[in-house]
Amino acid sequence: MTPGGRHDSGEVADGVFGGGERWGWEFVVPAGPVAHPASGSPPVWFEPYFPELAELENRRALRLTGPQSAGVVLVILFCGLLTVGLIGAAVLAVVFVAVMAATHPARQRDRARQRAVEERQRQWAAHQQRVADWQRVLREHWQAEMRRRAAADTWFPLVLGSGSARIDVVGGTGDGWAGLLATFGGPVLAGGQALLVVDLTEQAVAVELAQLAGLRSVPVGHVPFPGAALRTDLGDEYAPEDLADSLAAALATMRPPGTDTDLVTIDATVIRTVARRLDAPLTYPRLAAGLAVLLRQDERHAQAAELAPHEVARLTEAIDSVGRGERRQNQLHYVKDQLDSLSEGVGDYARDRPAAEWWRPGQLTVVSTDGLGPRRKDLADRVLFFRVLHALRTRAFPPGTGTLVVAGADHLGRDALEALARQARTAGVRLVLLLEHLREATLQVAGGSGSAIVFMRMGNGEEAKAAAEFIGHQYTFVVSQLTRQVGETLTTGRGSSYGEQTGESRTHSSNSGPNQGSSTSTGTSFSRSWQDSVNASRATSTSDGETTARVYEFTVEPTQLQALPPTGIVLVESAAGGRRVAFGDCNPAIVAMPRVASRPR
Repeated sequence: MTPGGRHDSGEVADGVFGGGERWGWEFVVPAGPVAHPASGSPPVWFEPYFPELAELENRRALRLTGPQSAGVVLVILFCGLLTVGLIGAAVLAVVFVAVMAATHPARQRDRARQRAVEERQRQWAAHQQRVADWQRVLREHWQAEMRRRAAADTWFPLVLGSGSARIDVVGGTGDGWAGLLATFGGPVLAGGQALLVVDLTEQAVAVELAQLAGLRSVPVGHVPFPGAALRTDLGDEYAPEDLADSLAAALATMRPPGTDTDLVTIDATVIRTVARRLDAPLTYPRLAAGLAVLLRQDERHAQAAELAPHEVARLTEAIDSVGRGERRQNQLHYVKDQLDSLSEGVGDYARDRPAAEWWRPGQLTVVSTDGLGPRRKDLADRVLFFRVLHALRTRAFPPGTGTLVVAGADHLGRDALEALARQARTAGVRLVLLLEHLREATLQVAGGSGSAIVFMRMGNGEEAKAAAEFIGHQYTFVVSQLTRQVGETLTTGRGSSYGEQTGESRTHSSNSGPNQGSSTSTGTSFSRSWQDSVNASRATSTSDGETTARVYEFTVEPTQLQALPPTGIVLVESAAGGRRVAFGDCNPAIVAMPRVASRPR
């Protein structure tokens, strides 16, 4: 009951009986961390540009250098001597040199470069601060994402999107069914609806739900059948004709397919004959005693069943109407023997109530069959099943007020299961069928119109394959081929070249005027070049390739169904958005685990 550890039963009961309807929980891996919007935009460093320094560098070629400055100084001295004398000329020269030294381009460039270095350092420090702030924001965002992921819900209620009025559960074990009933039944009872569980499995599949209901002070009733029903007055819920038809239909399911249908009519006739001639209470032991009277058997049967003398007289008068044919006599013996088997243990239990009282809002009622042997157990299953079917047919259960669960009805046959589903739909009662095997008859019933189906562990390989076929196929893309190509290329070469060039130039110039003259010059040039070259290259290439193919395969593989845990489920339903297949777990203890959501995802 408790995955990964023990949980307090009260906590599990509070969780199971809280929230809305669910059939289990589906595990969802939390979404991974989401990158910060600025994670792809780190601060970018741009080298600063200093126009003043660039201008000084450009003017470097135009500055006044040493010889030029000296010439200027000599000119100033000469002019000063002509105007103000020797002392004045010296003063002018000193002033000029001082001004030139202060405004020399090299000094200006040094000062500009120093300012540029200081400004660049300031901007670099600001950039480093922006990078640190960016990294801090990303780190804080990552930590917040990790905290969100660690606190995110991982289990979500698995609910029906179609609101189906009938759910077929196929496969599974007794423990798995117990977990499913507890998970599903808690919200049903918490909502004030009735929950009637007809348990034909002898595995007490409702005991876990009953225990949790007891912790929540939810009323729980248990009716062991047939023991508690042996003193029940069947006349409170059956007319003689309906009782005869119900018991005859139950006995008919015990015969192999193809048996003469007239036998059902004979069974109904003899039971109706007895039921009409008995006073209240109309019980199974009294019916068996009445059949003994028709067979002219020992009166001890009548005395043991407390038949009144006038009842015996009325039954004796009906002997001729029943008939003395061998076939009818054989059926009388058969029906009497079956009812005798059903009537064993009459003093062990208190009187049961009519089937209509099993249906009480907000109460869990478990009706389970038992038997001293397989024959009595099989008969009890069939009689109880058709008793519930009669209650649905006569609208003993108000529509829309609860859920009927029938566990372990595989052996009753397709016709009986279809009749139950049809009557439940007509009566407006939600029906849950727990079927252990997916055999041919079950396959024809499961997943009928307007129903959802839940698959649990399928131990048998053929049944698992049939279930996988039922769930269906889907197209997927799978890797069909992986390739790797490795190549290497080696190239070598050698080359040589030779060149020779010859040139000749001639220049002629002449002057006119008093100094007339001319000159002629001739030049010749010659050059040669040699070149040898050797080259080698090696190239290596590797390429990987992957090919995918579209395949049509099982949505759920048979081996997955065989490997499901006892409480693992696969829900299949047709909802508004299309066919849905969902995996889940119906262990009720999940509700007490951390990170469990209260609403479906």
